[in-house]
Amino acid sequence: MSRAARFLGLLLCAHALPSMAQVSNAGTIQVSSDGAVGQPGKAAYASDARLSNVAVAARVDPDAYILGAAWLQPALQRDQLRLRAGIVYELGAIRRQALAQGDMPLGETSAAFQAWISARPITGRRTSVTLDPSRLEVTPAEDWPVHDGDTLFYPRRPMDIRVVGAVEKACHLPHVSLQDARHYLATCPASAAADPDLIYVVQPDGAVFTQNIALWNRDLPRPLAPGAWIYVPFDRHAITGAADETFNHDVADFIATQLLSDEGWR
Repeated sequence: MSRAARFLGLLLCAHALPSMAQVSNAGTIQVSSDGAVGQPGKAAYASDARLSNVAVAARVDPDAYILGAAWLQPALQRDQLRLRAGIVYELGAIRRQALAQGDMPLGETSAAFQAWISARPITGRRTSVTLDPSRLEVTPAEDWPVHDGDTLFYPRRPMDIRVVGAVEKACHLPHVSLQDARHYLATCPASAAADPDLIYVVQPDGAVFTQNIALWNRDLPRPLAPGAWIYVPFDRHAITGAADETFNHDVADFIATQLLSDEGWR
């Protein structure tokens, strides 16, 4: 074989084979950690890495609030964007119907809440998952695979409860240990547009519960964890025709995607 032929063969092989950098990056993913961690930022993991691998490597601070930790997945952002858009659209329809019927409290409250929802970020948070590093290491069923671009966010423990929805004004209230969720409404009163029979409780891990609060249907007390949300729903009878029957639950589900502390997320 001539020298030229050998050189051409080597050249073709060089183009056909991946570079060393490509080989080293094959089979790896980039996952980030943020918040109350000792090792924040993006890091490379094996393509089959799981939550425990990232949580342990992040060196979560002892004072991190594990209950409010969030697993953020870019793959979930599109569905959450659609959910928010649908809620915003229905709030606009509620407002138009209310004004046409002369229901000013409902019209004003829906407009204010529409502005609030529109300003909420799309996080990609996957709710109701365990992100405690110690628990993940010994509970394989909860140790889910992570994906390229994911982030684990660990906040610090908050001291408040947030009340939003059909209220006179959105509130940040001090958390009171073991206090029933409905008692917070004494400090943050519902508006005339609120459903009188129930509220939605969104715990810091994103779990959503309904709680009946009227005298005729009152549930047992439900204490809130620090950082929980109370969503006061719109009167389901007043919004019939403008929003579908899942509207209030959709709002609670979207609130569950919000991070415990927007200030703590970069």
